[in-house]
Amino acid sequence: MGLLALAVATLLGLVSATLADVAENKTRLCQPAPRWEINGTAPMTGALGRVTVVALLKASRSRGPVPHPRSPRLPSLGGLREKLSQDGLADISYMIVNEKTPLSRAMFWELKRWAPEEVPVYQQEILEPDVWQILDGDKDDFLIYDRCGRLAFHIPLPYSFLHFRYVESAVRFTYTKDVCGNCSLYSNSTREVRSSSRGSHRDTGLDETLN
Repeated sequence: MGLLALAVATLLGLVSATLADVAENKTRLCQPAPRWEINGTAPMTGALGRVTVVALLKASRSRGPVPHPRSPRLPSLGGLREKLSQDGLADISYMIVNEKTPLSRAMFWELKRWAPEEVPVYQQEILEPDVWQILDGDKDDFLIYDRCGRLAFHIPLPYSFLHFRYVESAVRFTYTKDVCGNCSLYSNSTREVRSSSRGSHRDTGLDETLN
């Protein structure tokens, strides 16, 4: 089993383990994204029809004006975005939400400087509700929402380190599979990405994972 296929299998195991909780409404998985706003803007508005990746990140100073070693995922996020785009997974919405603490707010421009181009970085305001709390998230969490705006995967540390490929696997799977079920927005787009991805993954065995 390839590394990416193994990651998908692990994620499926995590999802299967929570199916009972989903049925009893004890988890946020497969629930619509809660409404959250920053400066009067609701970033999740208009996300229907596209897979959405929300990263809860922050930059902090260590020995110099660079992100803490735990946040090298910022340039890596750009690499992941480019890789998925080259594989035909282009219409994915990415966004970063900065932490609300004073130190993180002071480091906002450092976080924005390291963020991939065209990926918005949202700065929380002091008097607004804490978005991380609304999303039940923590530092370096990745939340992947399906085309119907439901939470398909919530990946925390240490699984959110991008070199482990759990985030990549979750995005690919959510892009091609209706994880939560009953989302009519998957029919045409799923067939299109499968046909474009088949050639690039034929030698890796990933095609079996996507089908």
